[in-house]
Amino acid sequence: MCEECVQSKQHRSSFSKNAGSKTKSILEVVYSDVCGPIQVESTGGNKYFVTFIDDFSKNAGSKTKSILEVVYSDVCGPIQVESTGGNKYFVTFIDDFSRKLWTYLMKRKSEVFEIFRKFKSLVEKQSGYKIKTLRTDGGGEYVSSEFDAFCTQEGIMHDVVPPYTPQQNGTAERKNRTIMNMVRSMLKSKHLPKELWGEAVSTATYIMNRCPTKKLNNITPEECWSGNKPNVNHLRVFGSITYRHIPDQLRKKLDDKSEQLILVGYHSTGGYKLLDPVNKQVIISMDVIIDEVKEWNWGSNEKNDAVRIMCEDSTNEVEAPAQTETGRPQRQRNMPTRLQECEITLDNELTEDGELVHLAFLAESEPVNVSEALKNPNWIKAMKEELDSIESNNAWSLLSYHKERRPLE
Repeated sequence: MCEECVQSKQHRSSFSKNAGSKTKSILEVVYSDVCGPIQVESTGGNKYFVTFIDDFSKNAGSKTKSILEVVYSDVCGPIQVESTGGNKYFVTFIDDFSRKLWTYLMKRKSEVFEIFRKFKSLVEKQSGYKIKTLRTDGGGEYVSSEFDAFCTQEGIMHDVVPPYTPQQNGTAERKNRTIMNMVRSMLKSKHLPKELWGEAVSTATYIMNRCPTKKLNNITPEECWSGNKPNVNHLRVFGSITYRHIPDQLRKKLDDKSEQLILVGYHSTGGYKLLDPVNKQVIISMDVIIDEVKEWNWGSNEKNDAVRIMCEDSTNEVEAPAQTETGRPQRQRNMPTRLQECEITLDNELTEDGELVHLAFLAESEPVNVSEALKNPNWIKAMKEELDSIESNNAWSLLSYHKERRPLE
């Protein structure tokens, strides 16, 4: 059981969870209920009314026959924490036929109209179809005069559901709930800060478009939309530590060849979106190695540098501030308590033979000539193994000496 998923997605159990409809024709099963009493009598003196619902027509699926015949849209927000880009809302567009999902981050609800214009131009160019019907709620961002005028001009039928009836736009409402459940799980699993919810929304959209759905007979929305079966081998855990290769042009000889970043999404070119949490920059790269187990230490909020060994001056007295040529006093240096009982040498201190004292801290060095090597049994053994290997592989053959040829020394 995934604790993060339970805490982020748990909801009340449905009574009809395992009782799906099995009706095959009209009027095979009819539901009925009575509503009332109504506090005010009708003109005919009635205080109740009864309803009858046909189960077959109630469970009838979508009747759309082509892409973009019906598009659902809804706005989610405001989110209490602004994203890294300063956004507090996101708007979703869902094609009823393919179930393809698009999400756009926004700073204000008033941006919906401009985003819809860009979305319409994009999907109609990609698919070759025209949006016929747009179904939304009655929010002010959807019922402005410029929005209605644009729909009329483009021949789009704008269905606005009645107030307080989100069920009629249930596809978009449920999709927003699913996105937020995924966002909470993704942030919690890697203990990421909440301002990364924008990247999590985009990643959740990318993943859902590549997951098969029951409505499409277990094919993915991306495949239904474009006709191409998507590849999911590149998907990795959101928020994982990523080692990005640094190009040769951007580093020096002794610099690290990779840097630690955080995986926050996928790019349309096939690369990964990586976040530098120190510089707050997003980088696109394909040359990465991803560790899905590790996570960033947000407590320090800094990268782990290489360990450095520092030698301090061998003095335990407090030096009086000395004046430099510019008249600026130097900082006082005190001997650390942990080093007061240690013998400390300077980096440039020499022995009586003129050698650096710090060479004593190095590991056993290699011999500099044949005489030193022949005194060490380990080197004699290594030389013998090397000669045996050369002879067994017939790497060279022994020839008689010729005066015209110069022998190897």
